[in-house]
Amino acid sequence: MAGAWALGACTSEQTGGPAGGGDPGGGAATQVDVLRLPGGDVGFPSPFTYSRGPGYVQATMIYDTLVWKDSTGELLPWLAESWTESDDALTYTFTLRPNLRWHDGRPLTARDVAFTFDYFNNQTISPQVIIQPLSQIREVVAVDDRTVEFRLASTLAPFFQFGGVGSVLIVPQHIWSSVPDAGKASDPALLVGSGPYRLESYSEGEGSYVYTANEDYFLGAPVVKRLEYVDVNDELTALSAGELDVGSESGPLPTVLEPFRSNPDLTVIDAPTGNSGSGLFWNLARGGALADPVFRRACARAIDRNDLVQRLHGGNADPGNPGWIPRANPFHADVEQYPFDLDAANQQLDQAGYRRGPDGVRQAPDGTPLRFSLLVTGGDSQLVELVVAALQPIGVELTPQSLDKSAFNERVIGGESEMSIISFGGMNTDHGPDYLLQVYSSKTKTTQHAQGYVNPEVDRLTALQNTQIDREQRMQTTAQLQRLIADDLPLLPLVYPRTFGIYRTAAFDKWYYTDGGVGSTVPTTDNKHVFITGKQTGL
Repeated sequence: MAGAWALGACTSEQTGGPAGGGDPGGGAATQVDVLRLPGGDVGFPSPFTYSRGPGYVQATMIYDTLVWKDSTGELLPWLAESWTESDDALTYTFTLRPNLRWHDGRPLTARDVAFTFDYFNNQTISPQVIIQPLSQIREVVAVDDRTVEFRLASTLAPFFQFGGVGSVLIVPQHIWSSVPDAGKASDPALLVGSGPYRLESYSEGEGSYVYTANEDYFLGAPVVKRLEYVDVNDELTALSAGELDVGSESGPLPTVLEPFRSNPDLTVIDAPTGNSGSGLFWNLARGGALADPVFRRACARAIDRNDLVQRLHGGNADPGNPGWIPRANPFHADVEQYPFDLDAANQQLDQAGYRRGPDGVRQAPDGTPLRFSLLVTGGDSQLVELVVAALQPIGVELTPQSLDKSAFNERVIGGESEMSIISFGGMNTDHGPDYLLQVYSSKTKTTQHAQGYVNPEVDRLTALQNTQIDREQRMQTTAQLQRLIADDLPLLPLVYPRTFGIYRTAAFDKWYYTDGGVGSTVPTTDNKHVFITGKQTGL
């Protein structure tokens, strides 16, 4: 598919939480004709081809899940009107709402739900598709048209969250059963969902999307009738110019944010802290110094992460945590922080046999100079410069290599890197503890995975916490994990910028950040719940 295409209608100040005035959960919602949101190409919005968190959010406009969340993070009955759990927590039975329909008018039944999970498991899907069913979901069976049973191989902590029934998008069997390779499918005729919106148009490459309301939606016609995702160079500039109704900024300097805080026509809301970040990744599979924890710890001590917070963000950020999970998350555990200390860093390298050459660049014990390529992408230029400069005093020379996102993801996932700076999001969401499995287990292959890192105990614990439905037990296991990964240090989170959402109050005043994240992982204001209901809580 190339260029732009259109899909016609013929196919039958607060922190997190709610924002806006009035009664958030009640009262009649006022119809909104159009909202303009920041765009950017996040892929073809099917459940099998979108790109990362923003792409998932757009796919949720077309497709639904069995349960969903409002601003409070409370699970709401969505496609399912009720469910039960067996005593051993290995079987869950869901009853679908009556008279559910796909966009083309065909009935949505339990067979579609069972088909979705089975179909996902038989496809080869890019790791950029962040929501795929968890492997512990052994079997999904349609008992009758409205009853579907989930049978688990083991207890599963995130069953209602990431990779479970609160995030996996249900697709129609009659559409996808004839598609052999869902990961490569891009025919607009496939985008038949049950969701509150239909995709009217998509400009590939440009990243502009238009969604129009499904007036026959089973929860009622959406309050917001049209969503226009507009490709802009800078969200805050576009918001100031009236080109957008909402925007966000990660880690802005206070002076940048102040005009928006003082503008009576705009409202600023703070996202939960620790929900985005960037890290320095070493590819341990390359061996040599990259595989040496002494070298990596010395690098960590050479980078002043508190200085990054101030110089890059004027304090609107938190220093990166070697244990990954940010301090604001209840699963956070205290670990070794490797405070800035150039003398200690140099002493560690001296004692480990890393000798300086005549040009100041150190050599590994085998004589290999500590010169590495540093893969980067996007707008991290100032961060990259600071990291490169920080490692020079300890005799490490980095050469940045900037790639577009597609090439960057391919190189990193394929292990074709030495060092890299990678962005990530969603650490302070419901997915926080399970994110450790996604990043540090040797069995995963996402862009954010710890490259070449293999620790059998980490593999065991990441798998174990995934099965622990007792919260206290899971927190203990997660604390053990954080201490292990902070000690091994296969990657160093550098800085966690704080995100701020800004919206035009007259256009729409019910924006919020979902407690725990959209789909239990994406920290965004674009929860379809608010576009449908015009409220912040409930249905």
